[in-house]
Amino acid sequence: MKNLDLRVRYFQDSTPADVPCRETEFVRREFEMPLPIDETALVLVDLWNVHFIESWIERAKQVTVDCVVPVIDAARKTGMTIVHAPSPSVAAQYPQLERHNPPQPSTPNTWPPSEFRSRSGDYNIYRGPRSQPPGIGIHWNKLASQLSMSPAIDVKEDEFVIATGQQLHELMEERGILHLLYAGFATNWCVLGRDYGIRSMSRYGYNIILLRDATTGVEFPDTYENLFTTEIAIREVEQQYGFSASNADFLKIIEQ
Repeated sequence: MKNLDLRVRYFQDSTPADVPCRETEFVRREFEMPLPIDETALVLVDLWNVHFIESWIERAKQVTVDCVVPVIDAARKTGMTIVHAPSPSVAAQYPQLERHNPPQPSTPNTWPPSEFRSRSGDYNIYRGPRSQPPGIGIHWNKLASQLSMSPAIDVKEDEFVIATGQQLHELMEERGILHLLYAGFATNWCVLGRDYGIRSMSRYGYNIILLRDATTGVEFPDTYENLFTTEIAIREVEQQYGFSASNADFLKIIEQ
């Protein structure tokens, strides 16, 4: 198989010339996109074994087994490049991190001042939401030492593990990869926001496709039942950064 002819979806935030350009007229559209296998990589974001949000990790574990693992297995059949991006501390647990240039130490910023960036001393009042009382530490600190990859994920010897967006970009350049298929967690946090996530990598100019069944976001009390925060994150990808595709379409193409 040289190409994946994958049906992708996007959110069109404009209208035909004869239709008023109003938000109520925006629609989703689909088309078939040819993806050369040797120019495509599957990027797996933060497939963790634990999390401080109990309800979320329960859902993520189910999505991992039911949706992410089949995607990985299918991608392996094609010979597609597989990249595990599990956060710097988890990436350091895998020797595959050294298969490519390891991440370089970052140069410390001089502005804002270090005391302000750490919100210490006189700047303590400006601590971020997660550091305001009660803080996530009361839940996360007891789990941090256990953090690793999900036990459902088997990192093969010939696959890649990266810790930073710069490392991912260098690896993609080295391998001549232009198209990034994303799966993993959490949609609205790390999949979008990590330096190896969709927002960051889209700035380099890669073609981005999110496998929308192989992810789930962190919800709010009033979005939990219908997973609406996850839906909004998917729409953000489809409107601004690239496309989405279903597991069913991805697996169907590979099984043909």
